[in-house]
Amino acid sequence: MKLLMWLKKEWVQIIILAVPYCAAALLWDRLPAKLPIHWNYRGEVDGYAGKVFGTLFLPSVGMVMALLLPLLRRLDPKCRNYDEETKASIAGVFRTSRLAISLFMTVISLATLAVAMNVPVNISRVVTGGMGVLFIVLGNCMGRLRPNYFAGFRTPWSLESRTVWLKTHRLGGRLMMLCGAGVLVESFVLPVPVLIFAAVIPVLILVGIVPAVYSYFSYRAERKAAGLPH
Repeated sequence: MKLLMWLKKEWVQIIILAVPYCAAALLWDRLPAKLPIHWNYRGEVDGYAGKVFGTLFLPSVGMVMALLLPLLRRLDPKCRNYDEETKASIAGVFRTSRLAISLFMTVISLATLAVAMNVPVNISRVVTGGMGVLFIVLGNCMGRLRPNYFAGFRTPWSLESRTVWLKTHRLGGRLMMLCGAGVLVESFVLPVPVLIFAAVIPVLILVGIVPAVYSYFSYRAERKAAGLPH
């Protein structure tokens, strides 16, 4: 009974994780002895591996991440003491994030197999576009995330005030979605050699800095309005 309930709950996750293994099994006899596993910033293959490692490494990384994510949130020392709303928000965000990350890893795995089969797939654009979609999905989750010590924009100021946390995550989530949409568009139009430098790196810096600065000033404003030292 427990197994059936688990399968009913996790069937989408299981399918996503199983797809690259099934694809590798179906294509096994047609795959070359060496598969591409690494590309330089120009999108050129500069690393190969044997068939077993080349087909199983990325799907296995995706599976390990899917197994670890539900456990990681339990590392939060206050996990059991959160109210039901907070527990539900954390569980929902982790569930969505887990599916999105697993799907991202599966897409990259399939793209790698396609390149090995001489299908004209630009892996740099696939990875960058996938990161854009991932940012959109994760950003959409941020507004629903309640204060915790493990996930989110955890600055000293957002952790100190629930109001500051909510404001910071609304802003940070919208910023992540906007940046993700920008990266997705750029993955189609920018030259491959500048994709990482012109699209991904600035976005990571922007998403990392703006919510932190905003949480600081929001906290100061809240303290000032309450007549407290800031």
